[in-house]
Amino acid sequence: MKNSFVILVIGAFLFLFMASPVVAQSEVKALVEKECSRCHGIARVNKASKDAAAWEKTVNRMIKKGAAIKPEEKDDVIKYLSTLKK
Repeated sequence: MKNSFVILVIGAFLFLFMASPVVAQSEVKALVEKECSRCHGIARVNKASKDAAAWEKTVNRMIKKGAAIKPEEKDDVIKYLSTLKK
């Protein structure tokens, strides 16, 4: 009985650990879609073919223009955008 409980707890932690990046990426995608579509269509973002350095410049410029991306979200946004259309 005790072994079953330990296995269940370990399984639950592993599930949460493995599922968290998926949740985080969907949250970042939603943030990108919300903030980028304020001024232009999301298709423009999805069509862009940029590396991380180019996306960083773009994101910084968009933040200066009013995109509500918090400093702690910026790296995740850049990583997500870098995965689009290569």
